[in-house]
Amino acid sequence: MLLSDILRAMGRRWYVLLAGLLVTAGLGVAATVVSPPEYSARGLVLLLPPAEVVGPGGNPFLELSGLGLPASILVAYFQSEVVQQQVEEISPDAEFEVLIEESTRGPLLAIEVTDTTPEGTLDTLNFLADQIPENLKRLQVEVAAPEKSLVTSMPLTIDTEAEEDTTAGYRLMFLAVGAGLLGTVFLTYGVDRLMLRRRTRKAEKAAQDAHASGDEDAADEAAPAEDDPDGGSVDEAASDDAEADGRDAGADRKTDADRGTDDDPGDPDPDPDPDPDPDPDPDETTDVPLFVAADEEHGR
Repeated sequence: MLLSDILRAMGRRWYVLLAGLLVTAGLGVAATVVSPPEYSARGLVLLLPPAEVVGPGGNPFLELSGLGLPASILVAYFQSEVVQQQVEEISPDAEFEVLIEESTRGPLLAIEVTDTTPEGTLDTLNFLADQIPENLKRLQVEVAAPEKSLVTSMPLTIDTEAEEDTTAGYRLMFLAVGAGLLGTVFLTYGVDRLMLRRRTRKAEKAAQDAHASGDEDAADEAAPAEDDPDGGSVDEAASDDAEADGRDAGADRKTDADRGTDDDPGDPDPDPDPDPDPDPDPDETTDVPLFVAADEEHGR
């Protein structure tokens, strides 16, 4: 299947191509409708050491090295099925993730939420941010940790506006349009091949029927025309060759006619050959040597 064959098929079956392009445009629009834009929001929560570890006048940020284990326990808890069900009650389409922030080595928890509406995104983010200190305290109370040794938390930043993300919608639209264009090209080429084969079979059947009835002229007219690589048919190419041969033959006949006009046998020869042995005139004097003439005179 060459590019030229595809282009010729598109030209012959332009109506199939047009219908495919309209369907492709519809697929692109449907992809943007089916895949609405997503909204995302993010928050950061920092775990703080207990007051007895910091001491009077101490700096809590200098004592963060031992809080990696409590942070990991919180991350594991928010991956549980219980939290998943609680988030579904707030927003069924919301997706979230609570993990330790990779850009820092401290106990910094990152909350990432995506949803199909900005309201659902912010509601889910605020719910998770409130659940971190509550569950952190609950887990420590369950292990009977002293009040003075409880690890606490503080929110560093919580988004107040959800950010729109249209990447997924555009990606789906490009996929739909690409698939539609590719399908249109193959469909147009396939329909063209199918119709050409059907026409060839009909012509072959008509030729066979004509042969069976003994009508040779009808059989020749009904004979199928094979496709020529240059886009025409073998019959058309043969007709062109016959026409060209006829022109060449006519030119040759014209040249022979011109040549025959110059050499017409009925015209007198402009320069005939003289008679090689004409009869001598009796009155005409023959060149005879003088001594022979004198001898003859004396003999008489």
